[in-house]
Amino acid sequence: MRTDRDIDNDVHNDVSRPVRLRRIEVLNGPERRRKWADETKIAIVAEALGHDVVISDVARRHDINPSQLFGWVKQFREEASALRSEARAPEPPVFVPAVVDVAPGVTAPKQRALPPAEPAMIEISIGAVTVRIRGMVDARSLATVLKALKVLA
Repeated sequence: MRTDRDIDNDVHNDVSRPVRLRRIEVLNGPERRRKWADETKIAIVAEALGHDVVISDVARRHDINPSQLFGWVKQFREEASALRSEARAPEPPVFVPAVVDVAPGVTAPKQRALPPAEPAMIEISIGAVTVRIRGMVDARSLATVLKALKVLA
């Protein structure tokens, strides 16, 4: 009759090479699992929902796995969106253009008279020759003067 010991010795398998043992790491320190408060999770999710934010960067900053953060986003998206909208700075006020209408019987304040403007002047100096043009001048006249200066230069 066969005993359990005989059965254990008759193990047959197709592996002809010895199997290499895998490395096993034993951690003696405190447990890695952390407890996160829901408020903290919501704040991290709100940060991850920002414009042009990479979720993996947010996860790295808070020392958590990106897949864990994606799970939190799925779980707390609504609460985080509400938190973001509360924290958003108010938009600047939009002003409506004002229309000023003078009521009948009320005189408008007098405007100060501006000093008379001097006419525009162009001054061109080439060598010993100086040409001054005052007031409005048409393009044809200016071109004629510039051609004459070019001949003299």
